[in-house]
Amino acid sequence: MKLTKENRRSTFMSLFLASALIAGIHTGSVIAQDDMLDEANDSLSGDDSLQMDDINLEGKLSPSERLRQRREKLEERNKIMVEKKIEDIRVKQEIALTNKLQDAFGKSLNNLNEDKVQVVQAAPVAPQPIVVAAPVPVIETKIIEVKEEKLPEVKKSKVIPYLGAQSIKGDKVDFESKLNIGVNLETMVLPQLSVGLGVGYTSLDITDVANTYLPSGSVLPVNYIGRKMSSSKVTIEANSKYFLIEESRIKPFVGAALSYNRSNLKYDDNGNGYSYNNNGGNFGNEGYSSTAMGATAKLGAEIDFNATVGLNIDLSYTKTLSSGISSNADTTNSNPDQGRLQNITKSMEDSDITAIQAGLVVKF
Repeated sequence: MKLTKENRRSTFMSLFLASALIAGIHTGSVIAQDDMLDEANDSLSGDDSLQMDDINLEGKLSPSERLRQRREKLEERNKIMVEKKIEDIRVKQEIALTNKLQDAFGKSLNNLNEDKVQVVQAAPVAPQPIVVAAPVPVIETKIIEVKEEKLPEVKKSKVIPYLGAQSIKGDKVDFESKLNIGVNLETMVLPQLSVGLGVGYTSLDITDVANTYLPSGSVLPVNYIGRKMSSSKVTIEANSKYFLIEESRIKPFVGAALSYNRSNLKYDDNGNGYSYNNNGGNFGNEGYSSTAMGATAKLGAEIDFNATVGLNIDLSYTKTLSSGISSNADTTNSNPDQGRLQNITKSMEDSDITAIQAGLVVKF
């Protein structure tokens, strides 16, 4: 079929218009896609930490592939930013907790310098998932002050006033004391050992029934019952005790002492109203003093009522080490009474002396 010249022109124009229309539609689609990419680029370029120029696209990709790659790049950058934010928050938390602990320990050291004991308790920090939008937990450090318990004061010194009875027995004498008092001052030098000093006073009333001296030619009266004598002794001793038990209310002990003794003995009457004389000289009121050293062994116990007051009970045995260290008579007359006083004093010093004593213990 042959086209005429007019038909060919008409057909060519139709094809030209159709091609132009298709090209316009394709160009509009491409322009719209480019506009979408530009809008995405503009929306992402507002973040200073992300620059679209850093994203390199290689090769020729379709618009959807280009958008997908940009999106992946953005997601990776966003992930890095989130991790950095989380790390910054953790660093700030650690710095804040460290500062609080430093302040707490500083206050604790200051309180210790002021003789105050403080205990710092800090709860361990447990790792927890951190959400950017969630508030940061605050960990408080509490300081608890503990009052220092004062230990009871140990009192090492004590004074012991005592009262007791003393017995003097020998070959020729057998006397009981009328009064036996004294006081000891002691101190603990070791947990179970004490040393001390003591002063004691002992008095006796003696009836000398063996003295029957009368002037020549005289007769003893019917009511003669002996002559009254009085004896007194002052004792100064250094003593020590060893306690068998340390921590107990009842503490038994053994002890020893070295003593200095000064004794006096004299007649109290003048022969029951009868006058005595020797070669024209009256006598009957003579006295005799003597000094002796003695050693004492002790056995007893201390009973504590409380931390300050207690009771001391002990038995003692004393033996003279040396008698007659020094002596003197109240008269220079040589008469039977003076000789009798000297002999009795010597017998008393050579006798066995036992005593029982009870005293109040006051500690300080």
